[in-house]
Amino acid sequence: MKIPLEWLKEYVPIRLKPEALAHRLTMAGLEVTGIEQVDGGPIFDVEITPNRADWLSIIGVAREVAALTGQRLKPPLGHKTQDTRHEKSKTRPTPPRPADDKSRGEHAPRPIIRIEDHHGCSRYIGRVIEGVAIGPSPAWMQRRLLACGARPINTIVDITNYVLFEYGQPLHAFDLQRLAQRTIIVRRAQVAEPITTLDGVARKLAADVLVIADARHPVAVAGIMGGVGSEVTAQTTDILLESACFDPWMIRRTARSLGLVSESSYRFERGVDPMGVEAASIRAARLMQELAGGTETAVQDVGTTTFKRTTIALDVARVTQLLGAPISVPTLRTTFARLSCHVASDASGASLRVAVPSFRRDLTQDVDLIEEVVRVTGYEHVPALLPTTTLRQPQAAPDHAHEQTHALRERCAGLGLTEAVTWSLISESDLARCRCDATRAARLANPLSQDHAYLRPTLLVGLLDVVRRNLTQGALGVRLFEIGHVTQSVLGQEDRAECAHLGVILSGLWARDWQTKTPADFFRLKGLITSIAQHTTGAILQMSPASLAWAEPGQSADIAIDGRPVGVAAQVARHITRPLDLEEDVWFAELSVPALLALTRATPHAHAPATFPPVKRDLSLIIDHTIPFAALHQVMRETGRPLATIIELIDRYAGKQIPAGKTSLTFSIEYRDPARTLTAAEVDAVHQRIGQTLMTRFGVTLR
Repeated sequence: MKIPLEWLKEYVPIRLKPEALAHRLTMAGLEVTGIEQVDGGPIFDVEITPNRADWLSIIGVAREVAALTGQRLKPPLGHKTQDTRHEKSKTRPTPPRPADDKSRGEHAPRPIIRIEDHHGCSRYIGRVIEGVAIGPSPAWMQRRLLACGARPINTIVDITNYVLFEYGQPLHAFDLQRLAQRTIIVRRAQVAEPITTLDGVARKLAADVLVIADARHPVAVAGIMGGVGSEVTAQTTDILLESACFDPWMIRRTARSLGLVSESSYRFERGVDPMGVEAASIRAARLMQELAGGTETAVQDVGTTTFKRTTIALDVARVTQLLGAPISVPTLRTTFARLSCHVASDASGASLRVAVPSFRRDLTQDVDLIEEVVRVTGYEHVPALLPTTTLRQPQAAPDHAHEQTHALRERCAGLGLTEAVTWSLISESDLARCRCDATRAARLANPLSQDHAYLRPTLLVGLLDVVRRNLTQGALGVRLFEIGHVTQSVLGQEDRAECAHLGVILSGLWARDWQTKTPADFFRLKGLITSIAQHTTGAILQMSPASLAWAEPGQSADIAIDGRPVGVAAQVARHITRPLDLEEDVWFAELSVPALLALTRATPHAHAPATFPPVKRDLSLIIDHTIPFAALHQVMRETGRPLATIIELIDRYAGKQIPAGKTSLTFSIEYRDPARTLTAAEVDAVHQRIGQTLMTRFGVTLR
């Protein structure tokens, strides 16, 4: 926004040099990005933060300068500069009014103004100014408009723009004679209702768009732009001047949906001063009478005309606590008075009640007021002190889930995996690549980019991209994990649930030395997640064949612990990895973190080193290849308790000597008693019982 210094001086005395004033404003939060000299006068180029809508006006900035310098703000109403008096005679002379002109103003029907959507429009003021003469605005006004970046058009339009820059209140002038039945209705548009806006574009409006309509059709998109057909022309003589307060959220949504941004929408989106609606209307009406020779004949003020100030309780001791320096009550009162706040205090003076003005919509809590104190007095005046605090015993219960998740993260890192953090927002093409149904994925209502339009239903999307980046940069092997949230559909419901998942992904070489190169494979992946599960839950994984859309056929498994599903593991399908230029196989597992934590053992177990030697026996079996290894292993452990302490698979073979559909497995079983040395007969009895149980349960053949 551009602020001419000579216009600013009209409302507040300024003794500082332009550079010093720019520095003071910048230090207070109103950043001056540059000073431009135009016709010998400095013009400040300022950046306005979204929360300070009051700065979107010359008066708002003048009010800020007055607060920072301790000067008094001069009211603009009725104030005329020397340029105004000098150049007023240069405007087009007002044509003589007919003899019966007075009766025309008295007997002309008053306009009808009706608000049908009070949520979208809380107040609407319509002023009728008759007998205006349309011509060029005076040179001083044109000069100021040009300095602010606006193009002069004619007297009436220039006055509305002038007051917009002056007060921050958007106005609109309608040709009263072109309004059907002299009527204004503030309402929602009908579905696909047409309007051609002043930029010459024909538009079809949605039903949620707020419009200004006459008795027949829309004449403006409320708060954004007027329509063709009711605009001021060279033949206009009677004006209906609009000044209103529209809902910021509704204006913002409409401006985005129509792709239509204007000086008006820019201010309405941030919120205008509800008490400035009338002041700006009066100011514009007076200028139209002075510069265009018009006469005000009627005023219609519809909607809410009162405003209740927001009152905030402020503890004086809290000001000192947050700023780190004592601030006296008189200083607080003076500061708030400069900011147009009303201040009252209790009998002790330890607490203040501060009523904020209508134009400061950003002040809602005590910390806002404390920030205003240090902003006005100057951040540079706050002493540099080390912060002090009092440590108290925490009252809240410890967050065990957070501690367990942190332990899970440390376990993954301890197994040699590198942690990755990927985007939680993905594109529709990412979903399609990983064979995820986009109709069941959670889509953002207003995505900033189509590349980040959906919440990820799996960690695979992001981790695949990390694998691709690392391998294409020359990495020989990638071993990653990520703990992050995913959003998935709830079976049989329209709702979607957010859940923390653990993703583990491997690709390329697992190990490499001068003699051998060991690639990552499914067994490496299984070993990792088995180690993670055993460390976390103390239980052994059970795996069963699965069919996953993103997995290579025959290379995927469902993972369960104690019969409870916790995740999946698989080789990522080559039709997914090849388009990513991944020549190496990619192995991926995804586990539910809450499911793992729900099975977490309460206390870690530890055993003293064994005193007595073990007895080892081998057991060779021929089994059907459809028998799950986990089921076989579990039966052997249960049958061999408590002496069978370690059961390891040491050989797997399927060849000429083994029947088709069968597999030979050899286990090494270690028997031990912590209190004594076992005899051969005791070990043989348990060993035979294990073999007999396997034959009975699974029909295996002992070799």
